[in-house]
Amino acid sequence: MWTIFKLTNLFYILVSAYIWITAEIPLGPLLMALNVLLLFFLSFLPIEIKLDSRTGFILLALVGLVAWSTYIGGIGLGFVTFAMYLPAVFLVQLPQDYQIDLLKYVTKWFAILLIPALLIYWVTLVIPLPDFGLYNHPPYKPFMNYIFYLKTTFDYGTFVRFNAFFLEPGHLAMPCEFLLIANRFDFKKCPWLWIIIVAIGFSFSLAGYLITFTAFVLMKVNTIAKGIGVAALIAALIVGLQSLSGGNNAVNELIIERLQYDESKGIKGNNRYFDNTDFEFDKSLKNGDFWAGVRTKANMDLIGGSGFKIYILQYGLIGVLLVLAFYISLIPPNPNWKFTLTFFFLIALCFMQNAYPGWYSWLLPYILGLDIYSRKGLSDDQYQSSQSLPTPEAENEM
Repeated sequence: MWTIFKLTNLFYILVSAYIWITAEIPLGPLLMALNVLLLFFLSFLPIEIKLDSRTGFILLALVGLVAWSTYIGGIGLGFVTFAMYLPAVFLVQLPQDYQIDLLKYVTKWFAILLIPALLIYWVTLVIPLPDFGLYNHPPYKPFMNYIFYLKTTFDYGTFVRFNAFFLEPGHLAMPCEFLLIANRFDFKKCPWLWIIIVAIGFSFSLAGYLITFTAFVLMKVNTIAKGIGVAALIAALIVGLQSLSGGNNAVNELIIERLQYDESKGIKGNNRYFDNTDFEFDKSLKNGDFWAGVRTKANMDLIGGSGFKIYILQYGLIGVLLVLAFYISLIPPNPNWKFTLTFFFLIALCFMQNAYPGWYSWLLPYILGLDIYSRKGLSDDQYQSSQSLPTPEAENEM
């Protein structure tokens, strides 16, 4: 049952990030079906269900989120919200050795699924391959379907960005960056992370690059010498890439040039919103609608993008505060505050660019990362020792 529970968690992550094979299925019923499966398999595990203060705070925060979503969007939105955030309650019930094993399993098999996707992607950059027909999912341009890889027909100009089996490169980058953080960039303990970071690299996701780099600096660059070394390396890479082929290369055009200052956008790569989104957001700030959002007052079909402005227009600032309360409720007792605050900050940073806090590809790495590293305030040495604990399956065999 434990193996099936782990597999269901992996599939849940893929579904939450919109893997193409389930993208046409109504989200609410699909997520609720997965929750029922998780609860069913969880009931067969030899663990003790905890009804402690932490679980109580999580349930209270969940009730607040569901009640608010129902108030502003009806029963349908409340149902989807409940289904999205409910599995957090299941994850915090797992003992530490189960959480360690689950994180290892999800990281490993997520990376393994990326291997054929990357291989097909690299080959199609050089030669055309026969596909399984076009996959259509408006408003996206049609994709050439290779099962493990959807090749967009959208013209990026310089280079085709890697999105694996998801609909967008950004949908791939988010679970990748959070799995890196949850595993604390420990490539020695988890070599599968190399595949994940390669996937981020070929996604050419500006947000993915920035969050991964920021996370690495905050978590690994802990001396002045390391800081100088990283700064020198980045400077050399920028100069080199801008000089290579006169700057006509993918990294320079898709990442570096998009970081340049722009008076209207802040940076050139800030393409998170439609023009109408900025108009509605500014209007909501003036008339006070930002508190509850404009879901019932504006044509949401004309409001597009993926950043925090979209979330405020959809759920209001009250919705943002309720999500904030939910993520705070997930912090375990006696946490390692350095790691916890770092992860929390990176979640907030990602929210500014891609506001999808209910995605399981956010929740699972966040919960497991905090619980594994923060349980009982583990030190770095104690954390490394905890990674050597036997898996639940191994214990059952003993």
